[in-house]
Amino acid sequence: MPKSDKAAIIESIYSAELSSELFSRFTQFIKQNCGIHLVPSKHTMLEGRLRKRMRQLLLPTFEDYARYFFKKNNTDTDEVIHFLDVITTNKTGFFREKPHFDYLTSEILPNFMKQHERKLGTFRIWSAGCSSGQEPYTLAMVLNEFAETNPAFRYAILATDLSKSSLERAQTAVYDTSELEEVSLEHRQKYFIASQNLSSRQLRVIEALRKKIRFKLLNFMNSVFPIKEPLQVIFCRNVMMYFDRTDRKKLVQRFIEQLAPGGYLFTGHSESLAGLTAELQSVSNSVYQKSRP
Repeated sequence: MPKSDKAAIIESIYSAELSSELFSRFTQFIKQNCGIHLVPSKHTMLEGRLRKRMRQLLLPTFEDYARYFFKKNNTDTDEVIHFLDVITTNKTGFFREKPHFDYLTSEILPNFMKQHERKLGTFRIWSAGCSSGQEPYTLAMVLNEFAETNPAFRYAILATDLSKSSLERAQTAVYDTSELEEVSLEHRQKYFIASQNLSSRQLRVIEALRKKIRFKLLNFMNSVFPIKEPLQVIFCRNVMMYFDRTDRKKLVQRFIEQLAPGGYLFTGHSESLAGLTAELQSVSNSVYQKSRP
């Protein structure tokens, strides 16, 4: 394609507007397929994010993209993956909402050791909505530190996300040093290795820690979760705020089913479970425990 034609298409993309009709059609698809509820105030946000995909495909109008997308939706699941990558929010960070990790270390892990001292199984934890991996790698650092002082302790981490591109980055486990501001110098030296490129400011999580995490693509609207063993802890933080109350209640119930008796669900600080279930009791700020039989 001549450069002048490409430039004209890109100019058209940035002058195009997303109609209310198409906004409604796209948001209905998003709601039905991944549970995310976009209110009308998110119109500008969705418009801006769809432009990114339109530019990749060189489609000049939202009507062109809609025709392309809904045709592809019936024949090509890859385009749905690209679409969801564009519209999902992937804000995260190492040791984000640090009191959660402090509670895990000071309360949950010691109690697990006491309650299971006669038959100590594997401590299983799920990072649900793991984005680009900072949360599960933080969990791996915390659990590994505990394991070093408790030799009988074994753990396994499942990390899932809706975004394929985020999972690919998480599995690569390479982060810029600016992303490690909340990681202590001791943990940086212990759990990260420098890039082979001496001019690079990137570090990679060490292999021993990467092996502790199983990454999976997962949509919360799926009828089956890839989890066979009961979980001691689920981290699902700053995800459910994008769901309406009905879908949030359904998802919380599914989390409860995955938790072992006495297991814990961590949510974001702005995500209250009040009125959603009686099976989870608040034990700390945005930390809930499943009742025992």
